[in-house]
Amino acid sequence: MNDTLTTRPRMVICALKERNKDLKKKDRQLKYCKMASAPLVFYRGTNHLFWDDFASDKRLKHFGNAKTQTWLQGDLHAYNFGSYDNAQGEIVYDLNDFDETIYADYQYDLWRMAVSLVLVARQNDDLSTSQMEKVVDAFSQTYLDTLTLYRKNKKNASETYFTQEETYGKLNRFLESVKDEYTRKEMLKKWAPKDKQDRRRFNVKKRPTKLGEASDDERERILKEMTDYRETLNNDLAKDDAYFEVKDIVRRLAAGTGSLGTPRFYVLIEGGKHGDPDDNRILDVKRQTRPTAYKYLDKEVQRENDERYKNDGERHAKAYRLLTRHTDPHLGWMKLDDDYYSVRERSPFKEAFPCEALDTRTAFSELAEQWAEILATDHTCANEELPGLVHTLTDDQDQAFLDLVREIAFRYADQVRDDWQHFVAALELQPGECEPLPFAPPSYRNMLPG
Repeated sequence: MNDTLTTRPRMVICALKERNKDLKKKDRQLKYCKMASAPLVFYRGTNHLFWDDFASDKRLKHFGNAKTQTWLQGDLHAYNFGSYDNAQGEIVYDLNDFDETIYADYQYDLWRMAVSLVLVARQNDDLSTSQMEKVVDAFSQTYLDTLTLYRKNKKNASETYFTQEETYGKLNRFLESVKDEYTRKEMLKKWAPKDKQDRRRFNVKKRPTKLGEASDDERERILKEMTDYRETLNNDLAKDDAYFEVKDIVRRLAAGTGSLGTPRFYVLIEGGKHGDPDDNRILDVKRQTRPTAYKYLDKEVQRENDERYKNDGERHAKAYRLLTRHTDPHLGWMKLDDDYYSVRERSPFKEAFPCEALDTRTAFSELAEQWAEILATDHTCANEELPGLVHTLTDDQDQAFLDLVREIAFRYADQVRDDWQHFVAALELQPGECEPLPFAPPSYRNMLPG
């Protein structure tokens, strides 16, 4: 990690300008305003800083080596877990964003998630430092303990996934509320209400900040590629022509934080109950590029990744399928012009756990333990040898493992806070753009705008 504090602020601002230079001015302004709201949101929008700081960190060698690699989420934080329905129609809680997936050392996911735990706790302002330390330790210890269960064959990772019945505490109650309050019909009503002919169509006029008209050329290109997309599916659903009849296509706007401004479309298709508009499906079609981590990792890891997938649409689908169980049957990819796009269904039960509800150490520790169990399960599904490999390196060293993760989590959370303050100070906030924050402008003010 770069500890040269005199040069750090300028490096952060320059890196942010370079990272976001290709965004449209409106998207860049919206993204910056989101990131200015809190250190945690800034962290979500600056995955590139994390990888720049940690890709070559020598401490990885303490509990990792060339073999302790698996598919990573690649941009892990508390809000990249969430609820959705699986291929069996069950509501599950798991990793829910696979845009930044990469094959690399397991500790990167662990470290990045641990940092987010500290940032969430500080944002909630309900826990003391010692309580936060216990939460991070609970996360790390549960990760190791879960790997031990899989190593000793006391559980089967490929058969383990997390529904309401397999969760506890506030996560259990969260999944109960999702099951009670969310339906496909309500999601379709929100995004694609029925017209006078009882047909569903996206309503751009009612959601102008979220949806935009697709051009005739964009519609034509997507329609043309639907056949090739169906060939990337790994199930019999691809054979159903009526299921994939396209009803409408729009642009999806202003979604996410780190990926805000990425070209994205919603495609409304017929669905399983032919002729029933309440069973229409929404496909989320999103451009995929090389994952952020790739350019920061060494040549050997880059080669390893190059050999695992032919394009970034395939990378997204392959990682998604290996990290989860009973994966979305709509998952695949398509090529539009020279870019590859992931395709997945927009789940009616898509929701993130409200982390502001973690107001006690017990509640926070319970969810941290479940996040760790999910992560260890997913890592093991993607590399079944990982539990044994990690055990060899951590045997009788659990405390040292916990100490390292805790040190990284708190020190880097401090760094994120400092970077965020420099970022906010460098913004030229105009009235109405986003809520101004009280930081004195240093000498590098005005470097970000434009």
